[in-house]
Amino acid sequence: MKKILLSLVLVMSTASLFAQNQKVQSAILYNRHGELDKAQAAIDEAILNPKTSESAKTWYYRGEIYLSIFGSDQFSSLASDPLVTALESYSKSLVLDLKNDFSDDSRRKIGSAFNNIYNRGVERYSKKDFVNALADFERLLVLTPGDTNLIFNAALASEKLNDNARAVKYFNNLLAIDFKTAAIYQTLAQIMKEEKDTARAIEYLAAGRKAFPNEVGLVIDELNIYMIQNRQAEIVTNLNEAIKLDPENATLYYALGYAHDRQKNEELAALNYSKAIEKKPDYFEPYYNLGALYFNKTVEMLKEANKIPFNQPKKYEEAMVKVKASFEKAQPFLEKAHELNPADIDAMNSLQQLYVQTKQNEKALAMKKKKDDATKPPVEVQKP
Repeated sequence: MKKILLSLVLVMSTASLFAQNQKVQSAILYNRHGELDKAQAAIDEAILNPKTSESAKTWYYRGEIYLSIFGSDQFSSLASDPLVTALESYSKSLVLDLKNDFSDDSRRKIGSAFNNIYNRGVERYSKKDFVNALADFERLLVLTPGDTNLIFNAALASEKLNDNARAVKYFNNLLAIDFKTAAIYQTLAQIMKEEKDTARAIEYLAAGRKAFPNEVGLVIDELNIYMIQNRQAEIVTNLNEAIKLDPENATLYYALGYAHDRQKNEELAALNYSKAIEKKPDYFEPYYNLGALYFNKTVEMLKEANKIPFNQPKKYEEAMVKVKASFEKAQPFLEKAHELNPADIDAMNSLQQLYVQTKQNEKALAMKKKKDDATKPPVEVQKP
């Protein structure tokens, strides 16, 4: 009796397996004849059954069917993302295929689906669809977690979505596998600045400078933080280092001149303003600042001269000769600044005062008129 029952169980089991295999075979035939809705229903039923869900064949043909759905206008609505489902199916088949019945084809189809999803992610990114671009890159990262292109793209998409935590994670993953660029350190520092963590921003920039000692952008980014924090000593140090790396950059000389100007180091300020002008002869700011430096110094000299007692006329006259000479030293720089930017009110104010102090009355009146015209409110036209 036991033998008969055992035989019945075996027959029933065999019949059940045959039925499920028939589902797979039906799915293959439906796919071949373009009946993709029926093919999908049959293969999904086979996937859910334990007897066929561990078969490499089942998963391989699931990949085939979903790839067909991806390429079909008529049946594209059968799945939300058939390309991803196809990729997952081929990958599962490859894992289960111990006899290598479908391995070569699976690898080829995986490569094709992978490339299609990657290209789609890039296209979505270019169209500013960062949410779905990130989803594509992260799906592929599950299969190839060390792919530097995918990690980098996922980091960029995360940054565009203002998902700073995720962006930092991906950028740090790249650094951990020795995929380093100056831009990564700069981006990490920028994110830290957005997070109000300037200490970590400086740490990233310092690490970047160690890895890329000749990258002037890292020095300048670090410099900008020091400028916000008013760390004058570090500002001067960084500017000198940046100039060594980019000696033709007029902006760096101007910034160094400005830093020395703020530290009341007139000689070095004037030297670097002059170098900025030498590198860029039409650079308004160093002309104006150099003129202002001499002008402000002269104003202080004038104040001191005015303190001289009336009973010391000779001393006063000698002091005023020096004042006039100092004003005349400022004049060509302020005039050049005005020539480069005729609308700048500060330059006009300084020139007007200079002309008055040096008794260049016609120039003073002309500059006053120009300034008044520039600051005059527009006349409203009355409606008839």
